[in-house]
Amino acid sequence: MKKILFLSSLLCAALCFTTSCEDDEVAKKYQVTVSVSADGAAIDSLQDFQVKVLNASGNEMSATEGDNQFVKTYKLVAGNYTVSGFASNDEFNFIAEKKIIVADLDQTVDLVLEPAPKVKGGIIFKELYYTGVPSYYFKDGFYELVNNSDEVMYLDGIIFTEIQRGYGTTASTWMDSLGNIPSDFYPLDGYVMQFPGNGTEYPVQPGQSVVIAAQAYNHGTEADSTKMARKLTDADQPSPAGDLSTADWELHLPAKANVNYENPMGIALAKLPEGYADAEAFVNDSTNYNSINGGKPVLCLPRNCIIDAVDIQRANETQIVKVFWPSEDAGYTYPTGADASDPDYAVDFDSWVSPAYSGKSIRRKCIMVTSDGRAYFKDTNNSTEDFILGGQTAVVRRLFTQPD
Repeated sequence: MKKILFLSSLLCAALCFTTSCEDDEVAKKYQVTVSVSADGAAIDSLQDFQVKVLNASGNEMSATEGDNQFVKTYKLVAGNYTVSGFASNDEFNFIAEKKIIVADLDQTVDLVLEPAPKVKGGIIFKELYYTGVPSYYFKDGFYELVNNSDEVMYLDGIIFTEIQRGYGTTASTWMDSLGNIPSDFYPLDGYVMQFPGNGTEYPVQPGQSVVIAAQAYNHGTEADSTKMARKLTDADQPSPAGDLSTADWELHLPAKANVNYENPMGIALAKLPEGYADAEAFVNDSTNYNSINGGKPVLCLPRNCIIDAVDIQRANETQIVKVFWPSEDAGYTYPTGADASDPDYAVDFDSWVSPAYSGKSIRRKCIMVTSDGRAYFKDTNNSTEDFILGGQTAVVRRLFTQPD
């Protein structure tokens, strides 16, 4: 009987000991503090803020009371957890996710929300320059594109062109007797340049810029008469573009496209319609030509092919005839030098000095610079909002350290 009692006593002691250990194990919790910030934006400027901590089973843990929304404290048992955060503003969603292990010690988790554009971006114009400088030097023009998305994009097959429609205060010749303009295509104005490639030959990394020069050499020092109609002289102002010898591409545009920044125009990046192997096949297809009011047939591009569009007008015009429909560009932009209200606007043909040759570019606004130097640019399909009105002195491969 004693033996049985002894064994029973040991069994009870073992059971009590086991239960006590399990209770201690369950009760042991560690403090996990989640501190949230955003890359490229003040966290308190963002909206729709939320933080979640999920355990290995996918259950959401509750934070303790008393913390502000950007610092949250949790009491968690040992195990694996996923910490995630979300916030937003007009242009970006800010997102982060981090795996953590809770064991033995309290810890602080720094959760940095990374920006991702709300609207999936792509290759867009970053800066356009060909106003030139006095005295009538405009061979230093360049166009800079940027991949404004978070995915690899490709230049292959993209076409670069100018649109004709209405110009400044002049009504479009494409307007019918009722004042209507074609709604399904854009008439092109003289040139269609296309990037080569089979679809994946010319990648552009997220945030990467691509420079296209009208004349790809050093405009500060070189004087190559085989490439230039006239070299820079001591009488000229220095070229703001300077050395374009490292440009990624060289693009020879018609003369009017190099000097007409003082005139309204529409510049566009576009893709070819389905079924065309290259721009030559598209240009040679007579079914792509339209005319109006008995005019000469003109090559036309379907509106749904437009990738990015910039409507460039004269500054301070009281009436504007828009080049693009609002879905492609709801506004317009301009360089201040091309200001028709300036009393010295007319070119002095004895000196070729004019405010039209201002050395200014059409420059897109930077809306964010992340900690690793990645710049994001405003792209709402409204050039009045997206670009610096009046422009700035042209800078090729312009770097950004802060938003505009």
